[in-house]
Amino acid sequence: MFRLPQCTKATGKLRRTPVVLIGIGSLITASACGLPGSSSTVPENCKPTENVQTLNEGELTVLVAEHPPFVSMSGNELTGIEGELIKDIASDLCLELDATSTSFSAVIEGLQSGRADLSAGNWTVNDQRRKLFEVSDGIYTSGMGIVTRDKNWSSVEELEGKPLGTPQGYLWVEQLNDVYGADNVRQYQTDTAVLDDVNAGRIEAGIVSLAANTWRLQQDQYSALAMTEMKPTPQIPYTQEPPTSVALIAKGNTALKKAANASIKDYYESGELGDALEEAGLDPDTAYPGGD
Repeated sequence: MFRLPQCTKATGKLRRTPVVLIGIGSLITASACGLPGSSSTVPENCKPTENVQTLNEGELTVLVAEHPPFVSMSGNELTGIEGELIKDIASDLCLELDATSTSFSAVIEGLQSGRADLSAGNWTVNDQRRKLFEVSDGIYTSGMGIVTRDKNWSSVEELEGKPLGTPQGYLWVEQLNDVYGADNVRQYQTDTAVLDDVNAGRIEAGIVSLAANTWRLQQDQYSALAMTEMKPTPQIPYTQEPPTSVALIAKGNTALKKAANASIKDYYESGELGDALEEAGLDPDTAYPGGD
């Protein structure tokens, strides 16, 4: 775990740190006004936008799963499009940011068991997750992508009988198993592992997040791959409407949800969210205008 340094404006409110791209990844620059491990990086005159109770007084405890360009860790620095948002939320609430990188399943379990306040990073929701967590307003939308070497498949029928792969943890996994059979849908630990096996011809198609992998396919090692969006089909409910990425918040903490929504709205209305998406090679028009 670590504490992220934060700076102040003349008003005493914590300042948003600009997004800087290094190569393809989206990184957040380190602040120069404090060092991890210092007694406090929150100014005494900071006024929170909302009175929020968190797991540890004075801290926002966050679990994230590595998922560039949306969120990841670079040394002791939280990075990515939603990494920036998480920093905004902590700043707006005058809280130290205590963030830990872990697996997708550990994020879910940690939020459920009361070991964290919040997570963000290309999380989409279904009814089950709405029961387990407080769910923020939408941040951006992302469809289901079909990655192949030399095909242009976009329909559920074109994938019939083909060896497929998909990352673990996506809400569509069980839906794919229902349509194609679990024996025909290989599950992988990461998106890159799916792309690597498509590239090597070990599977014919990978089912991945459209937003999360658009920038990956710009890399030279994946130049032979192409991605199309899965056409909406009742057989795969995930495709019926554009899924929206959200922040997941510990159940019952409605004040933190309200504060997160305010930070998301500011991120969108300032144009910074669209800029961050575009800098990461994504469509800025997928930025969500707020509201459930």
